Amino acid sequence: MTLVQEFLGEQSLVLWLALGTVGFLLTWQGADTVEAATSKISDHYGVSQAIQGGIIAAIATSFPELAITVISVLVLGEFGVGAGALIGTAVFNILVIPGAVAVLTGDTPTTRGIVYRDAIFYLVAVLGFFGVIALGVLGTEGTEAAKITPQMGVGLLVLYAAYVVLIVGGQKDSQGDQQQTNLPRQTGLFVGGLVVVLVGVEFMIGMTIEISDALDAPPFLMSVTVLSILSSFPDLLVGVEMGERGDQRAAVANVFGTNTFNLVMVLPIGVILAGGVSIGFLTAVPLLLFLFYTTLFVVVLGATDFELTRLEGYVLLAMYLLFLLWMVSEALGYTSALTDETLRTILG
Repeated sequence: MTLVQEFLGEQSLVLWLALGTVGFLLTWQGADTVEAATSKISDHYGVSQAIQGGIIAAIATSFPELAITVISVLVLGEFGVGAGALIGTAVFNILVIPGAVAVLTGDTPTTRGIVYRDAIFYLVAVLGFFGVIALGVLGTEGTEAAKITPQMGVGLLVLYAAYVVLIVGGQKDSQGDQQQTNLPRQTGLFVGGLVVVLVGVEFMIGMTIEISDALDAPPFLMSVTVLSILSSFPDLLVGVEMGERGDQRAAVANVFGTNTFNLVMVLPIGVILAGGVSIGFLTAVPLLLFLFYTTLFVVVLGATDFELTRLEGYVLLAMYLLFLLWMVSEALGYTSALTDETLRTILG
């Protein structure tokens, strides 16, 4: 139970839907403020655009997912809500954002750096997480659960450190134009934005849990769909805005940077804070396989003539709709790739 749920007690689902909507708007505004403040602070110090897009902006736009994970572990006492939001966000980002940018702004160019560095490293990150889950299964008596220890979480953090080295090392002789800004003001906006995001995330998590209870569906499934869409929607708007002003490459690069940060930075932080977690192996594998092959598909599209066409954008959006239908089918019991029993083994 979240802090907001404890404070309000039993309330109607309509009220929680209203609070979730308020939380979404707060998260949107807070994340936008954080991203704008970090951008201006980076410009003040002359940080290159590649580092800003691949690392700094990715971290700033990922703060809602970090907040969801921390609240999930420290307040709810379970890892499932945060894990579901992270996986759902990864699928949303890799399919919807590039797809929407291509559909709404036209053929979207990529670069060799995006395809052969950012995208490929993200695939490595996904495979790294696969490896951690496989090792986790070896530490249990059966194959239904994988125990991920804090030490394994640290191993994933090392992967992100390697990614940072690749980005920074490739830009060590590149520096952007320094632009003067009011640092105290931007720092204040940054901190204020983080607080607003935390409040908004609390409301959204409370709504997600209440919807889960009303539908008698596992909270993990609600996080994969409802919570991940709400937390990722601001990123979608930022990506489309980038595309409309001609920064389509930056919009695509930010997707891979954000997903890499979420998978090998945010998720391990949750594992470490929880002191280790048990993840349903039969749940994680189908979802991670879907994430891996969709990412691979996007990489292949991006490497073909180094652009995503408008038609390919429609294909990516259709794939996400299929993913949502799959999740709804699982929740209603029409399919059983993710069994109810397995879903509920995702524990803190």
